[in-house]
Amino acid sequence: MASLFEQVVDCCGLAPAFATRIITQACERSGVVAETMGPADLIRALPQIHQALGVFLEPQEVHLKVSAMRSLIRGSWPVFQAVQPPDDGAPGQGGPKTKSTS
Repeated sequence: MASLFEQVVDCCGLAPAFATRIITQACERSGVVAETMGPADLIRALPQIHQALGVFLEPQEVHLKVSAMRSLIRGSWPVFQAVQPPDDGAPGQGGPKTKSTS
């Protein structure tokens, strides 16, 4: 499977070598290491990527490309199951209720 960086480059719709350079530079300006980027890094880099693509593409096209990149974030973000608090009987935690004897 392609890395998130490679998927972002593919979303650009530009020549791969050119898109790689544009995305790498946008990531550097955002303080993100492009080759090891994760979903949170891509979120941080998106404003710079948007700006960089705006130099070469029409605004509508930039919007479509950035939207596709946001879809990558949703698709690559780890899915966490809802965590239920333990039922340890502590008050306010959903455990057994007891009457006070005082």
